[in-house]
Amino acid sequence: MEDIFKHLDQCLKEQLAVWSTAKQAFSNLEQVQTRVLSSSGLALQHNPARIISTTAKVAPAQTTARPCFLCRENRPVEQISFDAGDGFELLLNPYPILREHFCVVSRAHRPQKFQDCYEKMLQIAGQLEPGYMIFYNGPRSGASAPDHLHMQIGRSEGIPLLDKLRENEPPAKDEPITIQPFGFPVIVIKGSDPSKLWDYISGMTVYDGDYEPRMNVLSFNRDGQVITAIIPRSKHRPDCYYAQEGKILVSPGGIDMFGMVITPRKEDFESLTEKQVLDIYRQVTPQQPKIRVGVLAAKEIRFCLNDSYTDGRSSYEGEMSISAVQGRLSWNGVLIDSLTLKPNDHSATFTLHDVTIGIGFHWERKEEQTFSGQLKFIVEDGLVRAINILPVEDYLTSVISSEMKPTASREFLRAHAVISRSWVLAQLRSPYHKADTAKPITNDHILNRIIKWYDHDQHTLFDVCADDHCQRYQGRTRIISAAAQAAVKDTFGQTLVSEGHLCDARFSKCCGGITEQFETCWQDEHKPYLVALRDSSINEGALPDLTVEENARQWILSDPKSFCNSADGNILSESLNGYDLETPDFYRWTVEYTTTQISDIFRRKSGLDIGDIIDLRPIKRGPSGRIFELEIEGTKSTVTIGKELEIRRTLSESHLFSSAFVIEKTQEGFILKGAGWGHGVGLCQIGAAVMAAKGYTYREILQHYYPHTTLGSFY
Repeated sequence: MEDIFKHLDQCLKEQLAVWSTAKQAFSNLEQVQTRVLSSSGLALQHNPARIISTTAKVAPAQTTARPCFLCRENRPVEQISFDAGDGFELLLNPYPILREHFCVVSRAHRPQKFQDCYEKMLQIAGQLEPGYMIFYNGPRSGASAPDHLHMQIGRSEGIPLLDKLRENEPPAKDEPITIQPFGFPVIVIKGSDPSKLWDYISGMTVYDGDYEPRMNVLSFNRDGQVITAIIPRSKHRPDCYYAQEGKILVSPGGIDMFGMVITPRKEDFESLTEKQVLDIYRQVTPQQPKIRVGVLAAKEIRFCLNDSYTDGRSSYEGEMSISAVQGRLSWNGVLIDSLTLKPNDHSATFTLHDVTIGIGFHWERKEEQTFSGQLKFIVEDGLVRAINILPVEDYLTSVISSEMKPTASREFLRAHAVISRSWVLAQLRSPYHKADTAKPITNDHILNRIIKWYDHDQHTLFDVCADDHCQRYQGRTRIISAAAQAAVKDTFGQTLVSEGHLCDARFSKCCGGITEQFETCWQDEHKPYLVALRDSSINEGALPDLTVEENARQWILSDPKSFCNSADGNILSESLNGYDLETPDFYRWTVEYTTTQISDIFRRKSGLDIGDIIDLRPIKRGPSGRIFELEIEGTKSTVTIGKELEIRRTLSESHLFSSAFVIEKTQEGFILKGAGWGHGVGLCQIGAAVMAAKGYTYREILQHYYPHTTLGSFY
């Protein structure tokens, strides 16, 4: 078997010696024309003989109605079968694109399914001589025989993607990287371990009605090291393939997606431009969505268009203002319902003045912030709302620089890019998205119970806000190094997947030693990857049951070892933004109130007058010790409040660091002693920064905080 893949040239000679039709097809390759379209190497091949494959009927009803041309009984008698082992055979491709072009075909008639051939593919790739490649076209990604399992082998000279993969250094570590040589993502994996390849493939999006992700995959041997490239696909053929007017007869398979677009018709070969080819690629590959971020709301918004923007009629630049008048927008002396300003150049930016960050928290302040993308204004509750519309990946570059410093370690930034991407995409697909905001809130005054939680679904006119309520997004203001951009690029499209679903990957600043479960803070819905776990590498046995009051007291008043229990000033200064560094005591903290102070705060923040507060009694705690139902007894009445953020909001001028606290009554009032900073669900930012500093990879960090998940690709 090994000799076959070491001597493919001999197999070609043996076959052509007895099959005149194939010999003529390969001879015709000498007359095939090529035309380079761009400096990136993107090229066209005029190959009239490929009209058969390009126009192949690939719908299930059509493939079952015709004889399978890959089955032994339907092949030409001259076609030689070479034993490839493991139930596969090597056949010459009688309609070649490449100078040496073979198919590796399953002996049994079974559907095109990558799960049934990826191990064989990597094995063959390791045996191939330099200058060859093996590739797979998915059943809805270019395969002209989707009913019969097969791969293809051929010479790779002149294939632009292969040239780029050979010119550039392979991934430094055994983890995927993403490149974009032709405007769409190509995931590159090093090594011949089948489990690593399958881990990635199994996390890719499967479209409705399909049994596997849509994709083209190639592998080749580079200096004894197998390199595999995966191209996610969204559909088989572009719209222009079916057009009545302006039809372009291109049906992209692997070779086309590798940068050599096959054009059976002379008119397509002569007329196609780089722009048209890139548009074909755009149509058949998944595209990252755009996101609408609500940045600022005010009666009047002052802003500066730093470059030229247009509303579709006129262009604008410089300092401007827009205000809300009688439920409409006042813009340049005219009342309008909405305004969208689009940049005339991709690099254009705009600046919003007086943007409030940290709304309601102790670090609240105003900033001047600069953004890229589109700027939209609407009226919301009598105020002007500024919305930034931009691609998700651009949004993420700012998020991980806003949530933490871009000077943080590379592996931490990568981990944060994955979870921030997972979270925002999950919100766009959430069943709660755009829901009636009253539905997830219980507010029962008859029972003196006020149970609320705050989530992204409160935003009905845009997707997410720019503040801590969703995740911090401060435009280009926080992008101060290339590290954040590299982290997003390195993980392009990567998301966390659990049980086949995109993960709602929550995170907080500091868990306090044990992470919290999802349902303690939000909807009463269990998520297997958002559970309580010890923030430590040490196996210290079962978690203490912190839902029990005495156990919670002992835990919160102690100083247990954990990743986020770090006083390392270098790690913190590299990872935390300046306003976060103003909060030094986040792992364990103390707040003291007089009775008058806490009663006044609660009255103002809750809108309830229960008199002077006599007692605070935890009713329910989550597994990290966070209180999610707290009974507050006053001289006039008693009320129960929850969940955790409502408790933090109504017992502080800003917000308590967390709801994981114990209460000590004094003659003057109350002392609250607490643990952690934030809700504690999912990734602990301080803990993850420490893990990265200790040498953990971003994959190990993600596995620690999100058990039962795998890395997948959303686009």
